[in-house]
Amino acid sequence: MKLRVGIDVGGTFTDVTVYDEHAGKLVAIRKYLSDPAQPAAVMETVSKDLARDFGKQSVSLLLHGSTVALNTLLEGKGARVGLLTTRGFRDVYEIGRQWRGEDVFNLFAPGPKMLLTRDRIFEVRERLDASGQVVEPLKADDVEGAVRNLLAAGVEAVAVCLLFAYANPRHELAAADIIRALAPDLHVSLSHEVNPEWREYERTAATVANAYIAPPVARHLHGLEQLTLRHLPAARTLMMKSDGGVASVRMLARTPVKAVMSGPVAGVIAARDIGDVKGIDKLISFDAGGTSSDMAVLPGAPLHKSEITVARHPLRTHAIDIATIGAGGGSIASVELGGVLKVGPRSAGADPGPACYDRGGTQPTLTDALVLLGHLNPAALLDGAMPIASEKARAAVLSRISEPLGMSAIEAAWGILRVLTTNVMVAMRTITVERGYDPRDFTLVPFGGMGPAIAGRIAAETGIARILIPRDPGTFSAYGLLVTDVRHERSLTRVTAMNETSAAELEAVFAGLEAKALQELVDERFAPKHLITRRQAAMRYRGQSYEVSVDLATLAQAAHIEDLIARFHAAHQRRYGHMAQAEAVEIVNFQVTAIGTMPRPRRQKLAHVEDAQANPRAKRRAYFSDTDSCDVPVWRREDLPSGMRMQGPAIIEEKTSTIVLYPGQTAEVDEYLNIEVAVPVT
Repeated sequence: MKLRVGIDVGGTFTDVTVYDEHAGKLVAIRKYLSDPAQPAAVMETVSKDLARDFGKQSVSLLLHGSTVALNTLLEGKGARVGLLTTRGFRDVYEIGRQWRGEDVFNLFAPGPKMLLTRDRIFEVRERLDASGQVVEPLKADDVEGAVRNLLAAGVEAVAVCLLFAYANPRHELAAADIIRALAPDLHVSLSHEVNPEWREYERTAATVANAYIAPPVARHLHGLEQLTLRHLPAARTLMMKSDGGVASVRMLARTPVKAVMSGPVAGVIAARDIGDVKGIDKLISFDAGGTSSDMAVLPGAPLHKSEITVARHPLRTHAIDIATIGAGGGSIASVELGGVLKVGPRSAGADPGPACYDRGGTQPTLTDALVLLGHLNPAALLDGAMPIASEKARAAVLSRISEPLGMSAIEAAWGILRVLTTNVMVAMRTITVERGYDPRDFTLVPFGGMGPAIAGRIAAETGIARILIPRDPGTFSAYGLLVTDVRHERSLTRVTAMNETSAAELEAVFAGLEAKALQELVDERFAPKHLITRRQAAMRYRGQSYEVSVDLATLAQAAHIEDLIARFHAAHQRRYGHMAQAEAVEIVNFQVTAIGTMPRPRRQKLAHVEDAQANPRAKRRAYFSDTDSCDVPVWRREDLPSGMRMQGPAIIEEKTSTIVLYPGQTAEVDEYLNIEVAVPVT
């Protein structure tokens, strides 16, 4: 066997999918309880199980999605870091930007967090001009003195961000050599490696954040790699990045900021894959697990953004555009001052978990509410592996919600569901309507342990008429790791007026970036026949502050420049609702992505049987309002053949998730055993 394994580590569960490349099919799907306090313990168990069940030499590739980089930032558990910068720019990091975002009218809005204090920021004498020409050589004595002071201050990592280093990294590389000679154990983050683009504050902030998380993340990644090799000596470990590709442990140990959004990205890639198989362009991926809900709009290819904010830390890094809120099965419900019912963002997580898990949790969660409503099995989940104490769910809802609000347990449980789904709908409106997308044009792809259980209500409220629920939705993100590719990006800031350049000059810039990015993939042992590249130009009207990225293929002749300008006008129109065709256009950033493609798992297509039938395993009383209940059929998903149709209300259970069909909704099993739900839209 030659196995490729996808492992998605979530806050509550760790999901594993195993794909046999020779047979072209999935051979195992598993779910483990996560242990946030000891993530290595879960990986030890997973690796041992794989070695026992398939043999130590069977696994060739292990693809890992993790929140370790994100959690290091969120929990403030990074390294003690110092910063070297060009003389005269010591305060760039502290001053930041005046933009307050949604708090624009709040005089007391907190600014971005700093990961180091001013006494650990040192200036060095050196200077480049905007084109990268040396104006003042680097003074080695300044670097040496700064390093000695930082060592005395107990730093573990040093960020180096010198003016215009993106145009010429010569001085940063020289500074790094000096630092490593004096202190070989210090981690060194260089701005031209972390974010080789203009805007000093953003580049500095990203480099400092990278230095802050690099030592603990590198230790985790190297430990994970060694742990894997101990049990699976033939396996090579790759990590999911924020941009939807994967990369080696060696690369991400140096620039872990590129993997901050590693956790939720794989599900978006899986949603795009199922859309491609089904021939559906417009999708909204909806991943609801135990702790959070992650949503992304896919009008075609996944949308990307160049800057994200994590716990008030601005990070300049290429990432798939995902909206995340604290809404999941473990979201805790509480009554706030004034009798207001609140659900999330606090979560019961894996330990102690919802009250119904009977692991010590006493606070009511969405999972407890769904058990009371009959939407989730009141006896056991995960095919019996997770016994459910429904009486403890009821007790938690009664004591914490029902009694304070003076309502019945069912009314309180329905209120918990309504509040949480409303939170999700508000976030979904933000990424659709507020960005010019009509959700009625899209198909909702729900997954995660909780996504299919609440998707029917969310779709009805947002006007989405179609839901596509994949097989094994609870481990769908782990499947997404199996359908991703290795990606390396290269970018360069060079402000170039389109009316003052030629196609040959632009082609030369892109070709140079492509050569460097492709070489990184060759170093990762990819054969040339598996390599492709994609180009983007970040463009603007002259005088604008920010850019719009435009895809392009080639620049072989002058006509291609005119086509690129026309597509920029169209992209600007889509983004901002207007264009200015008479204005001069500039390229600001040249961006190249080199992709090492990997074979996709083959989906088995079954014959569509008209009027196919199956018998429900049971009936259960379920509530679809705070007063009305009815007996609904409960099917097992593995019993449902291709072509079978069902009418809501109904419940479909499987090992990793539960699908709830609301009254008036109909479902059909397609030829790939996905379930398509039609939602009546008023």
